[in-house]
Amino acid sequence: MKGTYTIILECSSECYCRIGSLGRARLHKGHYLYTGSALGLGSTSLERRLERHAKRSKKKRWHIDYLTSNPVCRVKGAVYIASSRRLECKINVSISKGLNLPPLLPGIGASDCNCEGHLLGPDVRSSKKVLLKRVASIYSRVGGTHSSTEVWLA
Repeated sequence: MKGTYTIILECSSECYCRIGSLGRARLHKGHYLYTGSALGLGSTSLERRLERHAKRSKKKRWHIDYLTSNPVCRVKGAVYIASSRRLECKINVSISKGLNLPPLLPGIGASDCNCEGHLLGPDVRSSKKVLLKRVASIYSRVGGTHSSTEVWLA
């Protein structure tokens, strides 16, 4: 399956995390949202990408791998939409505006687009279930009438 996804990461305490060549980022306790796309087949499919993000031990290939491998951060869920259209940037901007969450560090997950960054947060007010519901609502509006939004809880 091909599509776009947003994972919810929960950082249980404050820490510093090196994110590849982008440098170190200070992570506060709270929830972070990362939006990406998986438009390939096999190992680059939507299912495989979500499985990879949920794994703790992996070779660090993408910016988000540095956070999902960090012992303080855990993937808590995801919202995704099956689509061969590239919706990643449109959804990311809609989430940032709709939830009033700024990009954490310029360039994270945005090396192939003109976005400020695809890692948003932290949200310290909302539970993961509330965030998932709000993000799913944004997906429904942005994805179009023929789309099916799915929610996955870790």
